[in-house]
Amino acid sequence: MRTLYAHLGNTSRGSLLLCSPKLKSSDSAILSPIIQHFPSLIPRPNWSLSMPGSSKDSYKTRGQLEAENKELCKQLALAHQNVTVRDQILEEANATMVFQNMGLKKMNALHEQEEKAMTDRARLFKGKAQCLSLDKFYQEVQGLEEGRRAKEAGKEAKKVTRQRRKELREVVEKEWAEMKCKHAEKVEAWEKECEALTKGGARKKDLPPKPKLGKKPQVPAEEDVDDDKEEEESLDDGNV
Repeated sequence: MRTLYAHLGNTSRGSLLLCSPKLKSSDSAILSPIIQHFPSLIPRPNWSLSMPGSSKDSYKTRGQLEAENKELCKQLALAHQNVTVRDQILEEANATMVFQNMGLKKMNALHEQEEKAMTDRARLFKGKAQCLSLDKFYQEVQGLEEGRRAKEAGKEAKKVTRQRRKELREVVEKEWAEMKCKHAEKVEAWEKECEALTKGGARKKDLPPKPKLGKKPQVPAEEDVDDDKEEEESLDDGNV
């Protein structure tokens, strides 16, 4: 740190003010939108000249055509100015939205960090003195307790669900292994039968088909597992 200060002190500015304030989501102001209107100094082109049949004269002299050509060139130049200015306005508006999006993302990230790092005590007192006998304070304490219990219950439910899924996978794998073992025995018996029939003069198309291995059983979805569990509980209650 001293080396850093020494190098900064040797700069051309001579003195620097260094500080490292903690940036908070509430300190980051959103960039205000910039509403730009089309400047009134730029005249609007005469768009009626672009419409076919705008001229009522059926015949035009060379002078009239030259004058019309000059007018069209003038209006085209005005149209070019209008399009250029509008493109600049759109570009600046898009840049503003990009900066706003960047600022909002940063604010959201800071807010998530602040909420994650905030303890229950900080949520209760909020950096201010609180009257512990107020009903509002008691309700906030109860809310924190309920939230903590709900979080613990959610963790326990996820743990039970993972254990149940693990047991179901083990059952499915065991069933699949038995299916493959039985299929191997059927294939072996089929091969012996085909060999005996072939020696007896049977044609290949008359041989019995090869046994097929069924589809591998799948682990049921969570909803199906819950439904089965409810049915088992209802059956147990009925038996009682």
